[in-house]
Amino acid sequence: MSPFMRSRDAKLLTFAPPVYLLLLALFLLRPVVAHPTWWLWSPGAEHSDLAVTHWPNAHFTRRSLWEESRFPIWRPTIMSGTPFAANPLAGLYYLPNWLFLFLPYLPLETGFNLSALCHLWLAGATMYALMRRGFESGTWGALAAASAYQASPKLLAHLGAGHVGWTQAWAWLPLVILCVLRLGETTQRRIWPIGREARWLVVGSAALALQFCADVRLCLYTLIAAVTLIVVCSLRWRRFPLAFATMGVVAAGLSACQWLPMMAMLPETTRASLGLEDAAVWSLPWRYLVGLLLADHNGFHEWMTYAGISTLILAIAGAGTLWRAEGRRWQAMWLVGLAAGAAWFSLGEHGGLFGALWRIVPGLGLLRVPPRAWVLVVFALSVLAGSAFEGPVRRRGRRLLRPLELGLVVLAPLLAAGFWLARGMLPLNLLMFGLVTPLTLVICRLRAEGRPNVTNAALILLIVADLAVVDGTLIESRAPAEVFAAGRAAAEWLAARPGRFRIYSPGYSIPQHVAELYGLELADGVDPFQLRVYAEYLTRAAGLGVSGEVGYSVTLPPLPEGTEDISTALADVTPNPELLGQLGVRYVVSAFPITHPALSEHHQVGGLYVYLNSLAQPVQPAENSIVLGDGTALFTYDPLPVYIGWGCSALTILALSVMAVVNLRRGPHVRN
Repeated sequence: MSPFMRSRDAKLLTFAPPVYLLLLALFLLRPVVAHPTWWLWSPGAEHSDLAVTHWPNAHFTRRSLWEESRFPIWRPTIMSGTPFAANPLAGLYYLPNWLFLFLPYLPLETGFNLSALCHLWLAGATMYALMRRGFESGTWGALAAASAYQASPKLLAHLGAGHVGWTQAWAWLPLVILCVLRLGETTQRRIWPIGREARWLVVGSAALALQFCADVRLCLYTLIAAVTLIVVCSLRWRRFPLAFATMGVVAAGLSACQWLPMMAMLPETTRASLGLEDAAVWSLPWRYLVGLLLADHNGFHEWMTYAGISTLILAIAGAGTLWRAEGRRWQAMWLVGLAAGAAWFSLGEHGGLFGALWRIVPGLGLLRVPPRAWVLVVFALSVLAGSAFEGPVRRRGRRLLRPLELGLVVLAPLLAAGFWLARGMLPLNLLMFGLVTPLTLVICRLRAEGRPNVTNAALILLIVADLAVVDGTLIESRAPAEVFAAGRAAAEWLAARPGRFRIYSPGYSIPQHVAELYGLELADGVDPFQLRVYAEYLTRAAGLGVSGEVGYSVTLPPLPEGTEDISTALADVTPNPELLGQLGVRYVVSAFPITHPALSEHHQVGGLYVYLNSLAQPVQPAENSIVLGDGTALFTYDPLPVYIGWGCSALTILALSVMAVVNLRRGPHVRN
């Protein structure tokens, strides 16, 4: 082969995988690719965290930066005011948000869609890099792992649910693990990485810090994966490289702008008093482990366990390949152990592990929702599935299928056919199980019989088809007019009233994104970062009549357990106009009639009742504070931890810059 041909093939291998992963991301997000200004949504869902939390946060940030020329440390528009820069859901310190969301050159909906597209592509790209540079996999194996990780139904389900930060953080997990692996290999040769080798320490720290600023919880799961990997590697090397500890310190320094004000505020919030029942909410039921075999189409995002039957079969084969490979048995043990441990943890109160750890590990309850650990299951299965492509090529003439494999090839279609004959209908997930299982097993065996590139491509296409069928049921696009329809007429009418005032809605009749669009201030709110003192006050003002400390709730006022219709959940509760009036609540907006002498029906618009509160006091002009009408300061926020966090992050960046200059000067004299 001529040098020109070799150069052309090398360029093709360099650029083809990123282009393929981009096309895959575009295919998965085809609902908003066709409508770039529409909203990503879960089919049939009434609410989405994108509308409830992330869109209002980004819109408020834009308004603060470009209309009011101030950095948004305090947010006065929900819950009568709340610390904003300390809230991790604000996303202020996640740098890609400044490219996609906070700069005013893009429509905000388009910015969210572009962010989803880029992070979906990044998830595949980082997994591909991990397989190639970390596990030394071939191109086909890396593409298979990247496809399984990028197209994971767990990821797409959370994307449809509007969990923007979670899906952003998903993309950084493989990069952190890659840096841990490469840093470990470097420190095997010398005590400390020097020259170009130090980039793994810096990149790993930056990736971990970015992930923390995107979503705190997923970052903690990444730390679990990284720490267990470090422990395994340290046992193999019989020493603990100091570079790992340094990587953690640098990541903590870079993310200090987020975690320092957050931790300073945590004792003041309701989340600090989480009990085991609150922390274990939405624990994965045992029956949902069947989802490893049968996909849950349009299923609940927290209980989405399907990673692909093709991925699962390849992962089992990959575990065997690693176990038999010389010097790679530890990888099989780590990945299988990581998947099994994360699955057990996801069971929450149903599995026992979460409850035991909750009593031992301080602060574990702050994670909430144990099934979020399933990201580690998806990660481990994807890596193992990619490792199956590194298996030895068998010689011709051997038996095509072993007895167990032959049994599965026959059994899977028979189960599907038997269900169809017995019930007269065939669910899509059972149909896919009956088709994909034998196809995967047969192609795996044909791969060694000749033309491995054709069968490798067929396996990757099968992985994508297997997952895409499920993914197509997990997201859709909705027009902005539909998203902003609820409460818009009432919000428009209220926005035309003179003066400054607050609004209270016992059934969230004016959603937060609609209120933010019209610049309204709400006394109620939906956000997990709630001030305890204010939660106690508003719960009393809502007429719920509690005494003592208020438990944790995402909504304020808290809704009864098992609530199906949010708009009428508090229809039997009469709010306290005097306490609401102290907050400056002039109008009460409700989907149901309210009877109280101090609340007079003032207007009906868009099917909502608007009541005028005759006991309303003027909203007190206080900065970074919640002040009642009588002058009592209910809460005063000291932003000093925010400034200290900025300083710590700035000093860390300065130290990294100095280290980079020193390494550049030493670089030419160091052989890497």
